[in-house]
Amino acid sequence: MFNFGFLWLALSIGSEITGTSMIKKTHGFSRLWPSVLVICAYSLCYFALTRAMSTIPVGVAYSLWCGFGIVGVTLCSMLLYKQKPDFPALFAMVLIIAGGIIMNTFSTM
Repeated sequence: MFNFGFLWLALSIGSEITGTSMIKKTHGFSRLWPSVLVICAYSLCYFALTRAMSTIPVGVAYSLWCGFGIVGVTLCSMLLYKQKPDFPALFAMVLIIAGGIIMNTFSTM
């Protein structure tokens, strides 16, 4: 049977990436609409994360949320802010993704 917790986790990761990527556009929360977007995105993020953790073990959910959030925010910073990660950063992101896949595939938590 399909575990809907992973859909909640995906929503949480996506909204966390959105909120974190938009923080720079708020200019210290001095601009209204980017600030509202950040607050809404983080609210949805934590709501969805709590729903995900009702069916996914906390350690698995949190590690996937953190890892894929890091990779997602880095990719967004490349697109939105023209930031260029160097080789160590790219290699670290590959390791994060590999760790998430290994944990999700082989963990019996």
